[in-house]
Amino acid sequence: MRLPKRQKSEKIVQLPIEELMPNPMQPRKQFDEYALRSLASSIGTHGMLQPIAVRRHEATPFADAPDAPTFEIIAGERRWRAAKLAGLLYVPCVIRDADKTLSAELALIENLQRRNLGYFEEAEAIRNLLLMTSMPQNELAMRLSMSPSALSNKLRLLALSDADRALIAEHGLSERHARAVLRIRDEQARKNAVLQIANEGLSASESERLADKLNGMQTDFVPQKAEKPEKKKRICLIKDVRFFFNTLDRAVCLLKEAGFDATQERAEVNGGYEIRLFVPKG
Repeated sequence: MRLPKRQKSEKIVQLPIEELMPNPMQPRKQFDEYALRSLASSIGTHGMLQPIAVRRHEATPFADAPDAPTFEIIAGERRWRAAKLAGLLYVPCVIRDADKTLSAELALIENLQRRNLGYFEEAEAIRNLLLMTSMPQNELAMRLSMSPSALSNKLRLLALSDADRALIAEHGLSERHARAVLRIRDEQARKNAVLQIANEGLSASESERLADKLNGMQTDFVPQKAEKPEKKKRICLIKDVRFFFNTLDRAVCLLKEAGFDATQERAEVNGGYEIRLFVPKG
């Protein structure tokens, strides 16, 4: 979906810079300070060449806040921040009639078109749009000019913890690297994998093989030393148990991805294993 073009009837007006406030649904959370200062220098020299799209801000919940900003930025927050650094008192704006949902959608589309939005930021913005609109994923994918599978893959990244995301971003790993890390079930193993991928410069495909290897090694079963005559039989049993546990872990992960808060408890009792699986209704 393309950003709507400015209509001829839309006038560019000069608004006080302090009357504008950022869009709370802005997907971008980080703004490069050096790039902002470079843009501020350009704006100070040449002025702002492209107006900022804004909408009238909804009534503030605080009756004693008469100085609250009047307009909310739909698209152009980076230009607004740079203009503030440049010391501008007024900025060119186009006032549009847009509700919260459209404002959030336009902010996301603008950033996607610039191709420099972080993939975790994209995923969070997509999730927020889905929650705000109750729009089917296929429909939103079409509106964002994205395949349904690509949209679904981005949403799955949100299953990573905040700590995992921060570590992945810190080491500059790609989205495909992040999806490989997501496949690792053990929390500590995920952290170690990120560090190994970064330190060894592993490719995305190598990272996927590492994830499969780590998952295959994860088991609560600690093999005991067996008598030599039973050794062959014991090894086969270990492989079978691992396969069963891995299959069960994958099933629990799939349930969680589908929105069920499934839990699994496993304990060794009387020479065997007791497994408790809880899946809530609805």
